[in-house]
Amino acid sequence: MKSRTSKVILTFVLALALAVPFVTLSRNVSADSFFGAIFTTIGDGTTVNLNVYDSKDVVFLNGGPQNQNSQGLPDGTYYYQVTDPSGATLLSSDCAECRQVAVIGGVISGATGPACQHANGTLNPATGSTAVKLMPFNDTPNNGGEYKVWLIRQTSTTSIDPNDCRVINFKGGDVKTDNFRVKKTECTDCINTETALSGRKFYDANANGVDNAEPGVGGVKIDITITTDQGPTTVTVTTQPDGSWTLGGVPVGATYLVCEELPFTCPSDGVGSYWVQTSPVPDSQGSQCYSGIAGTDPINGLDFGDICFHPGSCGLTLGFWSNKNGQAILKAHDTDWRNCINSLCLVNANGSPFKVSTTDSFDKAYGAFRTWLLNGNAVNMAYMLSVQLISTKFDTTYGCLSRSQLVDARSLGLGIVSIASIIDAAKADLCNVSGGGNITFTGNPLRQDEEIIKNALDAINNNRLAFASSSPCSVCYPTQ
Repeated sequence: MKSRTSKVILTFVLALALAVPFVTLSRNVSADSFFGAIFTTIGDGTTVNLNVYDSKDVVFLNGGPQNQNSQGLPDGTYYYQVTDPSGATLLSSDCAECRQVAVIGGVISGATGPACQHANGTLNPATGSTAVKLMPFNDTPNNGGEYKVWLIRQTSTTSIDPNDCRVINFKGGDVKTDNFRVKKTECTDCINTETALSGRKFYDANANGVDNAEPGVGGVKIDITITTDQGPTTVTVTTQPDGSWTLGGVPVGATYLVCEELPFTCPSDGVGSYWVQTSPVPDSQGSQCYSGIAGTDPINGLDFGDICFHPGSCGLTLGFWSNKNGQAILKAHDTDWRNCINSLCLVNANGSPFKVSTTDSFDKAYGAFRTWLLNGNAVNMAYMLSVQLISTKFDTTYGCLSRSQLVDARSLGLGIVSIASIIDAAKADLCNVSGGGNITFTGNPLRQDEEIIKNALDAINNNRLAFASSSPCSVCYPTQ
């Protein structure tokens, strides 16, 4: 079927199942807008306009003069794509940068571009052309098995859509099209030769690695490497606003590797903000990707969880609780702050319990507390842990810190944990009197653990640990 002048309205909308996501465009497209012809053929390029094929994997794209009366294509670099015959559904399932061909001397001369480029056919010595394989592309929704292939010139107005690497933006004068058909096998027990991969990108607000119907995150890049006998091909898909992603046209028996490109936060989220991947959990090699062999059934549940962090805030130091500002807050909560101290198993330098009187005047009780707080030292690690613990406890009781706030304490070996869990761990160690948790001089086996917890509390009080955001940050990637 030779190309002809037509007006095609490209209406790309979000598809489900094996259909590929596409965007909404409205353009008048002239199929004969530049000279030369394109056509589909088999791998050796010797058959012009074969048009009907037994399977998708034998369809190749060619173009240029096939006899002395034909015009060649303009030399340059082109994209191509496969759609249904109306142009309404984009079926090409890999990134556009993988679908590039060179025209040299007026004929298509093989694939060009990055390593993900499509396979070449064999050189046709009669024309000097080298056809390029159209696969991978999804099945057409057309009942007659009909498809349309588009050859798109790369000009100043041609670009890959920033939100979906499979979609090409172009003007009407830079495209030629040709239709072809793939025979449909009519049977009830056919074995699928292709399958689909799909998953979801979710905001893991509680950092547990499990999608508990949490919000989806759109705009995240998922890199998928499909390896067949012909070698590996890498496709990058972008998650939809609900976090979903799908890649169809995956050959059964191929191996797959699916990885997330961890995003950056956008400048609007502030300096020091960042994303952390929480799902899937790292394997023994530290990889957080999915891999396997594609079977006949679609492979679902290839989900990725992320959480983002901002620089810490709201922590108040030992210095604050020992100055007039901290004193004023405690005076406004007299009795309560004394009970708070007396419930935590805090200790003095010699390991004896530190308590404040519940009957002394505020000034006398606060004076004793202030002296104890400012004299804190790590000779007995339990003493230093005590002064940091009470500062964090006051921060969460009288300040703006929340016990449920998650902090990134991975640098301290504690992972992503809540402030409450660090407070509780400190209290448990200090209350472990029989195990020596109240006197942790050098040589005490509990000293190392108490120092780690003390460092975490100190970092929280001084806003040195990043705090998890309760909602997704923005998603940005560096400009290539």
